[in-house]
Parts: sequence; C-alpha cells; structure tokens
Amino acid sequence: MKMRFLNTLIIITLICSVNATAQTQKFGSIDYSKAINISGKQRMLSQKMSKSYLLISKGIVNDNIKKEVNSSKFIFEKQLDILNQNATGSAIKLSIKNVKKIWEEFKPIIESTPSIENSSRIMQLNTNLLRASNELVLSIEASSNYNNQFFNNKNQDLINTINVSGKQRMLSQRLCLYYTGLTMFENKKIDYRRILTTVFDEFDSVIGDLLISSYNNTEIEEELGSVMSMWEKFQLNKRAFLNGEFTLEEVYNTTNELTKSFNKITGAYELIAGK
Repeated sequence: MKMRFLNTLIIITLICSVNATAQTQKFGSIDYSKAINISGKQRMLSQKMSKSYLLISKGIVNDNIKKEVNSSKFIFEKQLDILNQNATGSAIKLSIKNVKKIWEEFKPIIESTPSIENSSRIMQLNTNLLRASNELVLSIEASSNYNNQFFNNKNQDLINTINVSGKQRMLSQRLCLYYTGLTMFENKKIDYRRILTTVFDEFDSVIGDLLISSYNNTEIEEELGSVMSMWEKFQLNKRAFLNGEFTLEEVYNTTNELTKSFNKITGAYELIAGK
C-alpha cells in the first residue's frame, strides 16, 4: 500500500514537472521562438522606416516607398504592444520602456513632411532606436535561456539562430539606409562609409555561418542559395558598393529582396523550434 502511494506521488510529481517545463518555454501566451522573431523584426522596421523616409526626401518617390513608411510604423507599434502584453520580468519590461521612450521622439519625425533637415535627424536617431530594439531581443533571449536552463536546453541554440537570421533582415535594410545617406550627406560621407563597411562585413560573414547550420532543411538551403545569388554582385564589387557606384534603385530593390528572403529563412527556423 505504501509502495502504491509512493508510485502515485512520483507520477504526480513528474506530471507537475512536465507542466512547469511547458510553462517555462512560453513568453506570455506565445512561444519564445516567436517572441524572438517578432522582436527581431522591430530592429528591421526601425531601419526600413528610416531608409524609406530618406529616399522620399531625396526625391525618389513611388507608391511602394510611401507604403513602407506607413506600414512599417503601424507594424512597429502593434508588435511593440504585443511584446508589452506578454512581457514578464523586470529586465524585459525595462527594455520595452526604453524602446517606447525613443519611439516617442522618433515617431513625429517619421510622420513629418520629408526634408533634408528631418532626414539628418533620422540619421542621428535611428541607431538609438535600433540599439534599444536589439537590447529587447537580447533580454527575451536571456529570459528564454534562464527559464529553460533546468529543464530543456536543446532549443536554446536554435533560438539564437533565429535571432542571428532575423538580424540579417535588419542589416539588409541598414545597408540601403546608409548607402542612401552616403549619397545625401557629403559632410558625413566618411562616417557613413565606415558604418556601411561594418554592416556589409557582418551581413556577409553571417551568410557563411548560416550555410553550415545543423538546423537547415531543404527549404532553408534553397532560400540561402537565392540570397547568395542576389548578394554576389555586391560581394564581388565591394569597393564600388562602398563608393556609392550602384544606382539607388538597384540597392533598394536588392536589399528589399534580401530582407524578404531572410524573413522566410527566419520563419522556417521558428517553425523548426515549434516542433
């Protein structure tokens, strides 16, 4: 009788442990993998809004660029609300508060009539918004690592891969932003070329890292192949790119396609994490 009671107690304890494990793998009502993907998109949107605003200020106006400014702004705010509603822990809440504080300063400029003066302010502020958004991603990733360390570590490396892959979306947009800035602000040309070089090198090196990821499936490998095909013209002509010798239209179109590809790749990694 005592043995039966002991066995029952052990089973109940195991069930409770399994339930606790499931709960620790959640960021509020969503998976950590999705939270990393969503917060990672915020980094990209900060750069996409800025890039589109600069292009309009420069006189390059079409319906797609106009839509990018408005849609990116609305999505950024909506996703920030989603993250805020699901946030747990003081570090994550503080990170969200920091993003909101910078966004309150950034948003009125994005909504203003495009001009060279306001574009200069965008160039001053965009990195602050990007940095705060990135700190939010890292806070969520750290929370995932802490909550899972006693139960299940096998997906932690995959969550990091989602972060790294998602960051490529931001780097794609940042390439176009600082390429555009290079053509607009002669007095900042040296500084912007330095930033552009750093972004170029990071984007290029991460492609190689993702190519050998153990999480790749056929879909991801095919999309990475498309990325390499698009990236090759810039990779083989790096000096020309950093000197602003490509047309803005070509850089705009290519970096948008690279962003779309890495959005697919990041989504595919997220699906793997959810299995």
